[in-house]
Amino acid sequence: MTDRFGRRAVLAGLCATALAPGAFAFEAPLPRPRPGGRASAVAPARQSLPRAPSGVSGWLAVDLDSGEVLDARNADMPMAPASVAKLPTAVYALERLGPAHRFATRLATRGRIEGDLLAGDLILAGGGDPELDTDALLPLVLALKEKGVRRVAGRFVVDPGPAPEIAAIDPEQPEDAAYNPALSWLNLNFNRVRVEWPAKAAASDIKVTARALRLDPDVRGVRVVSAAGDAPVLMHSFEGEIEVWRIADRELVRKGGRWLPVRQPAAYAGEVFAALAATHGIALPAPVAGRSSPEAVMLAAQPSASLVAILSGMLHHSTNLTAEIVGQAASGMPGDPLGSAAAMNLWAAGFAGFPPGDAGFAFANHSGLTTRSRVAPARLVAFLRAAAKRPAPEGAEPGDARLPGGVARLLRPHRIATEGDGLDHDHLTIAAKTGTMDLIRGLAGYIVTPGGRRLAFAMFSNDLDRRSGGVTRIDRAWMGRARGFEKALLRDWVLMADAGRVAQRG
Repeated sequence: MTDRFGRRAVLAGLCATALAPGAFAFEAPLPRPRPGGRASAVAPARQSLPRAPSGVSGWLAVDLDSGEVLDARNADMPMAPASVAKLPTAVYALERLGPAHRFATRLATRGRIEGDLLAGDLILAGGGDPELDTDALLPLVLALKEKGVRRVAGRFVVDPGPAPEIAAIDPEQPEDAAYNPALSWLNLNFNRVRVEWPAKAAASDIKVTARALRLDPDVRGVRVVSAAGDAPVLMHSFEGEIEVWRIADRELVRKGGRWLPVRQPAAYAGEVFAALAATHGIALPAPVAGRSSPEAVMLAAQPSASLVAILSGMLHHSTNLTAEIVGQAASGMPGDPLGSAAAMNLWAAGFAGFPPGDAGFAFANHSGLTTRSRVAPARLVAFLRAAAKRPAPEGAEPGDARLPGGVARLLRPHRIATEGDGLDHDHLTIAAKTGTMDLIRGLAGYIVTPGGRRLAFAMFSNDLDRRSGGVTRIDRAWMGRARGFEKALLRDWVLMADAGRVAQRG
């Protein structure tokens, strides 16, 4: 378990990084301060919020236990959530698959072992493990070696699983975005390669590898070459079966490195498996795409980490591939992102207590890496309140015992400390999921105040009009304002909650 977490930490370094204003009217009694608990360090003052980012913002904060509304604006407005969508995806997967669920990558054969010869096909079959990495392929190679196999008379078949591979999660993203790789049921290293070069590099100096925590074999199915002149920084193409990235030679003046997405995941996994096998004296034919079959005999299996561990990593590192795979596994619809998301939308409405056919959840995929998904803050908060009633999944980190159960124990702590902000941070817990795309920002989760009150909240900021010309790099000034606005709201809510007040904003 510890080893899988270590690999995930290394490999998940790159993460997923024209609405009309509406109104939300909600009359609620003043929430009563809870007896006992620790009061805030200073008396709460009515806060003047900083300027919101351009576009539109909406939020809702409620007392988790009573449902009393603390603060709301545009709470019924559907907004783009970005990676906050991974939060309902995690609950969906837990409910449908169970926290102990494991994926398995299998090595099988249609043949028999005769001395050191495998007389038949060798099959590497994907089982959907979203965290499979180069290190995790090695036990399968060693299992083959232990059976005495050194040669294969038939084919080396790589089985990408029950559905066609998808070239990218979101075709609107920049083509070199490592957080937007291909999807398959046979994935490796989050379907990324590591590219590095020395200063003043020639084409032969560029190194492409399948990096994991311990192993780092060369990759030949993905090549990186230099491009002269005013070429874009990176361009992707195919030369036969080879993926080729052309990098502008001006980028090669200084030493550098980056992750790049892979568009043919099964072929990538097959190449790396064959390279590892060669280092252990096993000669394999070139991998070919194919399917396993019922008559194939399993030689070995490599299980994934438990689902609860996978989801914890997904929520911490916001890995888009993981969200898409676990969501499609939960729906039983591999290879159908839209259909799988639609199934989750129907389920989420029922889970949150809305009537059948409610259209309040409109996720277009499971990761949030799209501008097409929509959810209103009020809908998401209702979902969070329902999720909080579930027990903490077995295997989850204990975290703050004051947090509710369910997915709250899988969310990472969210820090808002600012010098002189008047909050007792030693007794404040915020467990939340962020969402970040260019001109889209979201945050949702749970708060336990110093005074012991528990809140559920969701907030979004969107400026989709400015995205209408196409995807750009992150507008850092806009994102800075959005994050500052979030921090001010969170501070306001903590102070108001422990003072027993609700917002009365102009």
